[in-house]
Amino acid sequence: MTALLFIYLLYVAISVIVLWFFARGNFHAWLFKCILVVFLPIIGWLIPSIWPKKMLKNEGDQFNAYMNAQTEDIPIELRSSKTVIEKERELAVVSIEEALIISDYTTRRRVMLDLLKQDAMNYLDILQTAVLNDDTETSHYAVTAVIEVKRELSLLLQKLSVEFSQNPEDLEVGLTYVDVIKEYLRSGFLDTQSTKNYRMTFIQVIQTIIDSNQATEALFNEKINMELTLGELKAAEQTALLFKELYPHSEKPYLQLLAIYCELKAATQFNIVLNSLKKAPITLTNDALVTLRYWSTGVNHTNEMAME
Repeated sequence: MTALLFIYLLYVAISVIVLWFFARGNFHAWLFKCILVVFLPIIGWLIPSIWPKKMLKNEGDQFNAYMNAQTEDIPIELRSSKTVIEKERELAVVSIEEALIISDYTTRRRVMLDLLKQDAMNYLDILQTAVLNDDTETSHYAVTAVIEVKRELSLLLQKLSVEFSQNPEDLEVGLTYVDVIKEYLRSGFLDTQSTKNYRMTFIQVIQTIIDSNQATEALFNEKINMELTLGELKAAEQTALLFKELYPHSEKPYLQLLAIYCELKAATQFNIVLNSLKKAPITLTNDALVTLRYWSTGVNHTNEMAME
């Protein structure tokens, strides 16, 4: 018994060292692989995701290894995707969509594999279209990717929910949680009730960040927009008023209040906010100036007509 334990511990020690060499400093990948080989002695080494991609022999194995690696990659991709130039992404989307329609099957499969090696989270709409592709292998890649992304997003949401509830003061966790919920809502994976529930969670997370005095203008805007989407006009009004109080030199809370009071058909409050914006010591953007001039031209008549 003692000899077996010694052999097992020696196996674990060697495996940990070898896997660290393979991981090349990626702690999350190393930890994931260690769990596999420790709890599945010998067998764990036969799983394709353990080995570096360059050691795999065919494209199918590379695809499986890529999908198995998504657990640790999604949070990084979500944060880094913000730096991608939107115009370039749109051009790439057009070329990918064309390739999946007019190209031969071999090209479609290559395009799909190339897409999955990039940031698949940014191409969920294309993946969902590719699911219906008349090439069964291309469709299979898309279905597998969609299912995997949904699974990973669900696991990531559960993980972030626990982390955020345990440490609501951690701004980085809160911002990541907000981003992941936003991606999940955008993915189209949810039914009507689940969509509503996640929108409410989105609002609650941002409210917690606001309560900890760490909310940015962007977060206030996102909370208000989500409240308007849910038809929670009074809640949106309260958020916008607090936004205005905390950021008195920003035009954004004024513009949000104008939109809210227009929706509420509250002419008196609308005019108060409009006049306050005129007098505020704020350098307005072009969009704000256009809005201000529009409502200031025959404001009483136009405003009353808009709110009837």
